[in-house]
Amino acid sequence: MAGTTVRLRVAVSADETMTLDAVRVTLDERGIIVTATAATDADPASLLLGDPAVWLVVTDIEDWAQLDRVCALVRGVRLPGVALTTAPRGGLWGALIEAGAVEVLPADADSDTIEGSLRDAAEGRAGHSPAEVEGLVAQWHLMRDGLERMRRLVSSLTVREREVLELLYDGAPVAQIAERFGVAQTTVRTQVKSILRKFGVGSQLAAVAAYDRYLRPRG
Repeated sequence: MAGTTVRLRVAVSADETMTLDAVRVTLDERGIIVTATAATDADPASLLLGDPAVWLVVTDIEDWAQLDRVCALVRGVRLPGVALTTAPRGGLWGALIEAGAVEVLPADADSDTIEGSLRDAAEGRAGHSPAEVEGLVAQWHLMRDGLERMRRLVSSLTVREREVLELLYDGAPVAQIAERFGVAQTTVRTQVKSILRKFGVGSQLAAVAAYDRYLRPRG
């Protein structure tokens, strides 16, 4: 930024090594010192090397395990931080904020915006208004509660019902599932009806959509 005399010191973490390298180059070109880099599953202490003032995490959040890892890292670093993510604005942003991120930005944010957010975080300025934080965290709590409900419902399925659901999720028709297990199609349809009843939905499409939310975070 024009007129800035103090070089910002930033630690960076990301899901992929290539991303870390690209971010390091971009920040270096802007006169920002990258003090440390680490993967999102690294020991948080590794990001404190070099005395950074702030840190940046770049993540896709493609599954629940990845979300857990990133949130654990955010909580563990204990520095003001900015998250850059491909996840759509909503509950997943709220999860990162609740874990301790000062601000969450979309992955397509430009370099000026990212640098401005990092400087704001380093200087103790909030990245989101209190109303934004409250709304995003509330969306996360709804998403988290929905996941817990789905975990209970999936655990209520029998082993065969879970196998049938996974095949439906993969796009297999009832006839193909019946052939795979060597049973009558009526048997599979009975199992599907049991899945729908346990999930409290009225169609295979709705059951598959619910299972997708169980497998992967969505906004």
